[in-house]
Amino acid sequence: MGIILHLAAICLAAGPASQPRPDAETLRRLDRQWRGISEMRPNMSSRSLFDFALDAAAAGYAPERITRALSFAECMQDRVRESRTFGNFRWYWHAERPEDLNAVEFCMQKGILVWMLHRGRLDDEGREVLQRLIDFSVEGIRRHGVRESYTNIYLMKAGNCIAIGENAARPELAAEGRQMLRQWLLYTWENGIHEYGSPTYYGVDLESLGLIARHAKDPTARRDAEVALRLFWKDIAANWFAPSQRLGGAHSRDYDYLTGHGHLDRLLRAIGWLAAPKGYEAGVFHSLCRWDPPKDLTAPIAAAVPRTVIQRWGDGGGQTATHYVGRRLSIGSAGANYGPMDKVLTMDFGGGGDMPVVNFLMDARGDPYGKSKELTGGGHSKAFHLTPLVVSVQRGPEVLLLASADPNSREFQRFAPKPTCLLSHVVLPARAEVWLPGRRVEADPNAPPLALPDGGPVFLRLGSVAVGLWIRPGPARLVRDGEKYGAMRLTLTHEDAPPTRPATVAVWARAAEGLDDAGFAAFREDFRGPFELASSGDRVEAAALGLRGRLRVAADLAARKRLAAEGAEPGTEGLLLAVNGRDLGRELLGPVDVIARYRRLLAAATAGAKDAPEAGDTIEAEAAAMIVPPFHVGADPAASGGKFVWVPGEPGGKGSSNLARAVWLVHVPAAGSYRLAARVRTPTPDDDSFFVRIRQDGRDVLVRTDWHTGRHTAWEWADATAGSKQQPIAAALRPGLAVIEFSCREDGAALDAFRLVRTDTNGAPAPK
Repeated sequence: MGIILHLAAICLAAGPASQPRPDAETLRRLDRQWRGISEMRPNMSSRSLFDFALDAAAAGYAPERITRALSFAECMQDRVRESRTFGNFRWYWHAERPEDLNAVEFCMQKGILVWMLHRGRLDDEGREVLQRLIDFSVEGIRRHGVRESYTNIYLMKAGNCIAIGENAARPELAAEGRQMLRQWLLYTWENGIHEYGSPTYYGVDLESLGLIARHAKDPTARRDAEVALRLFWKDIAANWFAPSQRLGGAHSRDYDYLTGHGHLDRLLRAIGWLAAPKGYEAGVFHSLCRWDPPKDLTAPIAAAVPRTVIQRWGDGGGQTATHYVGRRLSIGSAGANYGPMDKVLTMDFGGGGDMPVVNFLMDARGDPYGKSKELTGGGHSKAFHLTPLVVSVQRGPEVLLLASADPNSREFQRFAPKPTCLLSHVVLPARAEVWLPGRRVEADPNAPPLALPDGGPVFLRLGSVAVGLWIRPGPARLVRDGEKYGAMRLTLTHEDAPPTRPATVAVWARAAEGLDDAGFAAFREDFRGPFELASSGDRVEAAALGLRGRLRVAADLAARKRLAAEGAEPGTEGLLLAVNGRDLGRELLGPVDVIARYRRLLAAATAGAKDAPEAGDTIEAEAAAMIVPPFHVGADPAASGGKFVWVPGEPGGKGSSNLARAVWLVHVPAAGSYRLAARVRTPTPDDDSFFVRIRQDGRDVLVRTDWHTGRHTAWEWADATAGSKQQPIAAALRPGLAVIEFSCREDGAALDAFRLVRTDTNGAPAPK
């Protein structure tokens, strides 16, 4: 800390600004920002320093203060080359070391814009400091491993690589960024947007892509970014619920438990979907990344009311979201859990953007409204709820959901290390009328908790919109909490002390609109069940008689695995982003070059490629039907056929590139269990792993799996295994073509050849 304080003292000793000042209002704002920086408060963030540098440089404000702010950023950058976080930044001034490795991405997103657009407004020292910051950050960015599923940071990193590469004489980095973007498009064509429906991170995604689309020098990068922007805006238009001026449906990563607003609102104000507060200014950064969607892209989608939106957000079972959008109501669900800030079941009555959304969650902190934040990883404060096993099914305006949380599980302990209770909540808007089957409940904010009848539903009504809710097991309680947040809740108490046992809950919800008094009475009469929750050992299932047939969900609680989800809209399996059955997502992404090539490969597999090798054959790595950079075909006389495939890397170097993929088609002659064996050269523990995947009939038979090969300093055969227990990787295949895929996990790991071999009846390893 002594060096940091010394540098800070030097920074503060600089003289006053000498450049002409900006207009009075901008000057006052920048002066306020500078005062906050100059005080060096413990919670000053490295990100805020670059925010100030960009705003100040764009306005022609005090270059010596910009230099001092950038010097503070130098104090917060890890300059120890041997450090794992070399080149990254401490997020907060008080931190001892970098913890949130995303800091380098947020800092450089603004830092490279200063370099690109305004470095002529910096003084000589400022330019030197900024150049050092960028140079060190390149290594921080490269060491920051980010998977495609971490959507917002992945796209930010791709944009940073392109911008720094093109504007700081690093063409290889720009090429890596462009490949990252292409790889994300391919990943998304297969799996959907993983951070789906996020009111916060959709804004970050659009900003990152907007910077590429508007400022990249490479026309292919601009074109790919525009395709991605179009996909996001189609998604936003499909899930936009106009009566409440916000995204409807299920959300991942939603920081606003009650009303579902976030960083996306800034971009929605810019295009007129949201009204801007008086005196609101979007800011310099937003003006640089703004990309307005054409009206013909979004208007036809928004006009389709009612509509049902179905989208994928991953390659796992149930990783889909369904959203029914009516004229005055919205109801959505997710088929699985994403994380501790998601909303897996929501309903919206169309009461405006400030009215709380109906939202189901499980809670171990007694925090149903997300108002009690705690320190989490990376030094940030967040309000986490639980991440239960979730299985749901939705058809139209009706959802059946099953959720189970186990206090002994690793996920539970990760997000609730000090649990005080175990509760299930359905958060409700206080403005809604509450009805039991035979009467309306008096609306008294200070009323004591009301135990609801076990075995009967509860109803909500707001104007012409109604929702019926059943919760099993019961009884739940209606708790008003003084309605201080404009909300109340239905709460099922599993344990009111630190929990020791798993808890399971089922929720059946049905919504309707356009109801008068008689229609509401008929709605209540019709929503009578039956609704059952039953268990047998580790197996639990819920079933209800829905509007259009039986709804059923089932799970194995011990294995944390969904077993059944029955009753959804027919023909919706595999849709990427569909509105009323039309898959707009695949239509949009299908023509992208890397996706078109992959589609042709899958089409060949479906048609039964005659020239594909057969299981049991030795298949040369370089003979892949598709090789995605940075996989590279290398030459070695000791390799089979003299060639091999790898991402080049020094032995022992810590690098990876999950962009690199190679794909082969292999004929499977007979049904059975098959294993992989490969001839590899993996010289050190830092160069000894791949990802492997097997697909058949358009689905994953073996999901992408880590294979740690062990150390092989020369070319040797090894059986593919998974996990720390080195379990052999096996896949049950049918006769026909299989798609075999290897991806890079660590650079320096080299693949010469492989075999797909049927195991014998004794389960012996694949023959060499």
